[in-house]
Amino acid sequence: MLLSEQRPNYVTILSVVRAVGASGFENMTRVIHGLLIKMGFESEMSVVTTLLGVYSSWDVEIVWKLFDQVPDKDMVLWNAMLSVCTKSGQHIEAFEIFREMQYNGVQPSHVSIVSILPACGALATLSFGKQIHGFSIKTQYYFLTNVQNSLVDMYAKCGYPETSIQVFNRIENKDLVSWRTMIHGCIENKCPRAALNMFSGMQSCCFKPDEVIILDAIGACGEEEKFTFGMGLHGYILKSGFLAFVSVMTALFQMYAKFGEIGSARILFSQIQKKDFIAWSAMISAYAQSGHSLKALDTFKKMQSTNEKPNEITFVSVLQGCSSMGVQELGESIHAHMTKAGYSSNAFLISALIDLYCKFGRIRQGKAIFDEILIKDLVCWSSMINGYGINGYGNEALETFSNMLNCGIKPNEVVFISLLSACSHCGLENEGWNWFYAMEKIYGITPKLAHYACMVDLLSRQGHVEDALEFVKSMPIEPDNRIWGALLAGCRSICGSIEIAEFVVEQLVCLDPENTSYYVVLSNLYAEQCRWEDVERMRKLVDKKGLRKETGYSIIEANS
Repeated sequence: MLLSEQRPNYVTILSVVRAVGASGFENMTRVIHGLLIKMGFESEMSVVTTLLGVYSSWDVEIVWKLFDQVPDKDMVLWNAMLSVCTKSGQHIEAFEIFREMQYNGVQPSHVSIVSILPACGALATLSFGKQIHGFSIKTQYYFLTNVQNSLVDMYAKCGYPETSIQVFNRIENKDLVSWRTMIHGCIENKCPRAALNMFSGMQSCCFKPDEVIILDAIGACGEEEKFTFGMGLHGYILKSGFLAFVSVMTALFQMYAKFGEIGSARILFSQIQKKDFIAWSAMISAYAQSGHSLKALDTFKKMQSTNEKPNEITFVSVLQGCSSMGVQELGESIHAHMTKAGYSSNAFLISALIDLYCKFGRIRQGKAIFDEILIKDLVCWSSMINGYGINGYGNEALETFSNMLNCGIKPNEVVFISLLSACSHCGLENEGWNWFYAMEKIYGITPKLAHYACMVDLLSRQGHVEDALEFVKSMPIEPDNRIWGALLAGCRSICGSIEIAEFVVEQLVCLDPENTSYYVVLSNLYAEQCRWEDVERMRKLVDKKGLRKETGYSIIEANS
């Protein structure tokens, strides 16, 4: 058109800008931008608005310059700038734009409301979000479904799922976005049961879910530990054709792995024809976390043979497998591999490396890696504290914890698990109790089962099994097999505690009736006291139930 000396009008230029923007050609966009300036179209509001959208994906600075140079902005331009701010993460600037447009006499439209509400959610500014809610009711925009969907999302992101559900229930014309937003909001607020109820409700209303909703529903099944619901969902996914999505298949086998069905997870994984690095990483992680370290490493080798490049998550899982199996040379090889790949500054990988070397007893190597980190996060501090603990360096673990506090970093519950476990391993009873009480009193962290397990282990290792039992009975939460397992481990090393051991085994059998290792421990205690009739009784009990002996392990170390 230009070669034929035909002068384009602004409508033509507008079409070209949109086409170039959709193609992602940055240089061509700048050329067209220069051309429209030369032709005098830079003041056309629709052209400027389109340019905002094109530049917003890679150069927000130019977007602001374009926006500021327009003297008389219309509502479309204000809304475009508002949307750019929200999508680019400039949420405070979005508030300023929203206020400024009103100062300039431009009344916000429903598009303005839909654009500003995500900023309210991102910054958790509930008070401002409520004002927008009230404004939408006053202007009648509230009854538009996209406005109500944005309100549902805003309340969920601000941590008010009940209010989010109330708004959702009042939507007369729910669309797929309504259901997707509500289900995801429930999951974000750790309400997986509500998410599954919403999914069932969506089915009752004859709405067909999309890939995102299916992924959220699978995740909710895993969080809520609803195995039956998960199997039913698997059947629905198979019937509806969602198994064609690699992401859905990956989420499914992760769900089965979380339920302990690693065989089912492996079958699903093998059925994925075109595995991406997410699927490979997820299967490696599933193997590593379920104790199948050899299979995790084997899967990693197969991944490499497909020329699929591992990411940080893959390396973390492989390092966990190396730690569990004690394959030190492979761990060092993975360390070199990840350094070459440019992942040496990743906090989770650094933490996994510290764990790896400390579990091999190479505490100096772990400390050297720890010292190289310029900005240490809680994960790295926790790993170093735990590393000292499992190697018997209790004072160094306490000193590291003190250094962390001096750096102004507030500990979380995971750090306290590492600290209390270190006190337990190193026999620092007084220090352990002091920090256990300080955890809630000073830092406001309510002890969880893992913390109580550390304290039971601490008492048991010191031979105070009677005190440990009284401590368990006084706990405000129901003990699990970690608690009773720690106490049983103490009974094994203390003579004369057979009555306590019998009581503890009763509790463990109730929680885990398929595990015979408890009977074996009790039988060994009977044998030490020459109570051969009781030994024979235990043997017959195991034979009668037809159970199989499980491989023993340290409960505290497995969870630290």
